[in-house]
Amino acid sequence: MITLDQMKDSMNAGANVLSEDGAVLGPMGQLYVDDATGEPSWVTVVTHTSGNPESFAPLQGAELDGRDVRVPVSHGKVYESPKMSQDGHLSPEEEQQLLRYYGLMAESDDAGRNAAGERTRSSRPEGDDYSMVRSEEQLRVGTELRETERVRLVKRVVTEDVTMTVQIRREELVVEREPIANGAAYYDDGETAYTDAEREQLYSAVETAFDGDVVEVVLYEEKPRVEMEVVPIERVRISREAHTHDEVVSGQVRKEVIETETVEL
Repeated sequence: MITLDQMKDSMNAGANVLSEDGAVLGPMGQLYVDDATGEPSWVTVVTHTSGNPESFAPLQGAELDGRDVRVPVSHGKVYESPKMSQDGHLSPEEEQQLLRYYGLMAESDDAGRNAAGERTRSSRPEGDDYSMVRSEEQLRVGTELRETERVRLVKRVVTEDVTMTVQIRREELVVEREPIANGAAYYDDGETAYTDAEREQLYSAVETAFDGDVVEVVLYEEKPRVEMEVVPIERVRISREAHTHDEVVSGQVRKEVIETETVEL
């Protein structure tokens, strides 16, 4: 069983009250000792946020877990326990109610009973200096790194229509007629327009006149030719840059307020 000195040390260290499975019930509140023996019998722990927030947990069979105190009951058992007035003293009737709730009546028969069969012992807060631990929630803000998006460089092929203008050359047949006077051609200045070879060709044409000569002339023209050529256009790089900005966060926190209440006796 935990001694009174051990409980005082735990309270001074700001210890928590743990359930039988090691779950934290809450910070230790007030310590109650038995009026008859002076041994620690009850400890209060904050389990509710409004109304009567503290619950009584039994110290019979409790053990130290480091600086914390582990009571031999479940979290739900303490949470649903009867709420007392917490006026600085547990009356015999109130303690009877708690003992019955936690099933500890058999362990407390040696404390004596009155004529009505009820226990005559009661519990009071330890010491003359009554105290209560006030707790509050604090908002702790940090940052975490998480992925927002993943970017890949991917090449895909698209097609588009391209229209260009190209200059095309084409040959056309041009017929020029020159009159020949007296077997020779002259310019206005009176000089001979033909060379001797050309004049000989003219005379040869006279000899084959009316023979049905045929002269073939081949005409040419350019056609547009389209060829595809792959050429590098640009190089694309991606890089990461870290930017910072201010963001306002808020959260709702709870805190306890200790007030005094006067109870008429």
